[in-house]
Amino acid sequence: MNINRIKLGAAAVLLACLTLPEYTCTKYVGPDGQAVSAGPEGVPTVPYREVRERHYPLESLSVGEAGFWVTLLAFVWPWPILAYWFRSAQWRATRGALERLVWLAEPLLSMGSGYLVWAASSLGTRAAGAYLALAANGVYLGAWVAERRRGWAPGSKNKPKADGAI
Repeated sequence: MNINRIKLGAAAVLLACLTLPEYTCTKYVGPDGQAVSAGPEGVPTVPYREVRERHYPLESLSVGEAGFWVTLLAFVWPWPILAYWFRSAQWRATRGALERLVWLAEPLLSMGSGYLVWAASSLGTRAAGAYLALAANGVYLGAWVAERRRGWAPGSKNKPKADGAI
């Protein structure tokens, strides 16, 4: 499996994590139907029923808020970069400063995305979506490091081929 396919797979998993729960919270519903975060002190928790709430990355955000776009960017950032590299490999043209900027942005965006997922999922008990998103960012970053260890960098003669092989 080549490095570009690994990056593509990691990007697909990261995008799929938008539909998975990022963290969960536990609340208790009393006999009167009111939800509380914990049973009242000194009162036995027997009449209270435990309810787990799942929280998703884009559940309570609106398009007009900046937080929506930051959250969305944390999950979709690899796609424009992969599209750029694919087009760049097809054209076989060196872009100079822009190519270096995109190449350097990959690890920074991967680490930033991982941090945002980690911080957002810290609001409760981390769920599968957060763990998968963190793993996808780690795999993408590992593929970038492997690409670097193979000797490819912007301006080098070991430029990726148009078919995606390196």
